[in-house]
Amino acid sequence: MFGVDRFDAILPTGTGAIMAVGASHPTVVPTKDGRIGMKNQMQVNVTADHRVIYRADLASFLQTLSKIIEDPKDLTL
Repeated sequence: MFGVDRFDAILPTGTGAIMAVGASHPTVVPTKDGRIGMKNQMQVNVTADHRVIYRADLASFLQTLSKIIEDPKDLTL
C-alpha cells in the first residue's frame, strides 16, 4: 500500500502484538527444479510483547499466515 516495501510498527501500550505488512513486488527467486523464476514477495513484520505472547506461538502464526497467503484456496469452503 502506498508503495512502502517494509516498515516497523510501534507497539502501543497495553497491546500484545501489531503486524506491519509491506507492498508486494516481483522478485527473482530459485525454483524447486533449480531454475530461476519470478515470484511476488512482501515483508511481514510482527512487533510483540513477549511477556504476553510466547515467541514459538508467534512463529507458528507467521508460518500459517505464509502458507495461507501462498495458497489461499484453503480459505474457501
